[in-house]
Amino acid sequence: MKLAEFIGFVRENCLPNRHDALELASKAFSIDYSKIPLHLSDEIELTEGIQNMLERLQKGEPLAYVINNKSFYGLDMYVDGRVLIPRPETELVVTELLERFGAETELKVLDICTGSGCIPAALLAERPLWTADVIDISSDALDVAEINLGRYAHGRFRLKQGDALKMSDYPAGGYDIITCNPPYLTENEWENSPESLKYEPKNALSDGGDGLSFYKKLLDMIPDLCNKNGVALFELGQGQSVAVTAWIKGQNYRIIKDYQGIERVLVWTNSL
Repeated sequence: MKLAEFIGFVRENCLPNRHDALELASKAFSIDYSKIPLHLSDEIELTEGIQNMLERLQKGEPLAYVINNKSFYGLDMYVDGRVLIPRPETELVVTELLERFGAETELKVLDICTGSGCIPAALLAERPLWTADVIDISSDALDVAEINLGRYAHGRFRLKQGDALKMSDYPAGGYDIITCNPPYLTENEWENSPESLKYEPKNALSDGGDGLSFYKKLLDMIPDLCNKNGVALFELGQGQSVAVTAWIKGQNYRIIKDYQGIERVLVWTNSL
């Protein structure tokens, strides 16, 4: 079978999106994505491992888990079933912070509910003077975060397993930047979500209730954790901005909309 035939088969049976099919081919046959067009006539072998990939995809497992990779802010992030797959809208958090703070300043980041560690990994990859503390309740998630942070921010991060809703042991006024992409789906939204989403850890997607519990608690805590003139950024679920902003101490905040016009990121500045 030629590589072009393999890609055609994949698009017909597993991944209709051309980019996804090419990404699978790139990872499966160790060919640089940009050079795939140069290898379309190459003869390829469907090894047992590649056949296993195809079977997993045909069952509905997300591509990112099958190839253990998801691009985030232009960086390859290792992912597997222990963590949420990074989404494009989360890149808005990174973009906002890199535009706000230059590379010449030493800043300390706290990333809550870190999952794969994609947010601090992307930030520290771009800002060599920054350091980060990352927290997650899941030791499995921290194992994945360590891979990504070790790849892009070696020696400039600390991992801590703990409940994000019980953070009394973190230093008051200790951080210049706080980021959090909490589980914000309601229980009903999770129950009615596509089957592909069920492959991802439920506790990274839903709080098991109204989807607002992390905001209620953390927005009360961040003024003590965040340095004067520091910032905190939270990713929001669709339709949550009104409820969430009602709990903010002070009025120095704004909302960033995502590519679909959804109010997606809360940016709060500690001016108290």
